[in-house]
Amino acid sequence: MSTLQIVIVSIGGLAMVLGALIAILRIRTIFFGKSAQGRVVGQSESTSTSRSGGSTQFVKMYAPIVEFTHEGKKFKFTSSLGLRSQVPTGSPVTVRYLPADPGSTAEISSPGRMWGFPIMALFAGAVFVVLGLAMGK
Repeated sequence: MSTLQIVIVSIGGLAMVLGALIAILRIRTIFFGKSAQGRVVGQSESTSTSRSGGSTQFVKMYAPIVEFTHEGKKFKFTSSLGLRSQVPTGSPVTVRYLPADPGSTAEISSPGRMWGFPIMALFAGAVFVVLGLAMGK
């Protein structure tokens, strides 16, 4: 196996491990977590590139910043999934989190927000592993 193959397979393996760990956290949040009503207080903006037909396109992605209360304390987090459209500031959202660590485990309680990042990480990791292994044949 060449050094390039090892690097590609390693990157894929790391992405798959990260996706699996986040999926486990989400499962724990569903079974052992709490939910609260939150409010969108802003947007985190990032730029993503998209290539098609030989041209590069820059796309703005928006991840909502949400504030919610747990046991009288306010917590703020940024959703792990950015999309092309913004969630309007002031919008109410349901938040799922683990009570032992609300600030680090919180996410908007929708299927796309809860499962989008782990599924993408697992899929991208699998693609890298398969490509890395296929290079040797």
